Amino acid sequence: MLDTGNHMNNKTLFISDVHLGSRGSNPKELYKVLNKEQPKEIFLVGDIIDGWLLKRRFYWTRESTDIIRKLLAYSNKGTKIVYITGNHDDFLRNYSPQDFGKIEIVDEYQWNSYLITHGDKYDGVVQLKWLGIIGSYGYELALIMDRTLKKFGYKKSFSKMVKDKVKSAVKFITDFEKQLAYQAKSKNCIGVICGHIHKPENKNILVQDTIIHYLNCGDWIENNSYIEYKNKKFKIK
Repeated sequence: MLDTGNHMNNKTLFISDVHLGSRGSNPKELYKVLNKEQPKEIFLVGDIIDGWLLKRRFYWTRESTDIIRKLLAYSNKGTKIVYITGNHDDFLRNYSPQDFGKIEIVDEYQWNSYLITHGDKYDGVVQLKWLGIIGSYGYELALIMDRTLKKFGYKKSFSKMVKDKVKSAVKFITDFEKQLAYQAKSKNCIGVICGHIHKPENKNILVQDTIIHYLNCGDWIENNSYIEYKNKKFKIK
């Protein structure tokens, strides 16, 4: 006899920067993770859908649809899903906050005394939206070049090199990690969970006289990373 009971576990997953609609996205790898188990909660920490690129040209794969279907299936089985908007899916901010049963769309969220935000609102470069859009297109081009060069045995990541150079050039505008930690402190939170800069991280940051726990989910373009919370512990996977 088949057991049809609820197999939901006590895990919470934090996923950001999937960029569905981008040629650099890896939805197939994300689906492998989502297909493993039934978490209690899923926080989608922005840029799940790349609306900027989809406005320019439509690129959508069956694997991208599979991700949406899997998330809806999770919701139907009782998993709480919170979608935090990012800059690439900022079209959703027109509908935020919104509650669709077990799926919420918000711009920011506080959970267990942690601030959950994509992070773009505190990135000085992205505040200059036209510059961010140009960077988005340029980064996708770099990803395409990267994969082409790898076919010919070129091992160094061209896209990563471009991104690192750009980020270092604009470092004087904002120190992203410290700014996010400061925002968490200003909202009386003990930590912050974010995405945006595609760099997975789990560390403590001193803000004035307070230690703030900083977590970044990473991305599903280069790192294929996410955060798992289980037994009161965070882990980057």
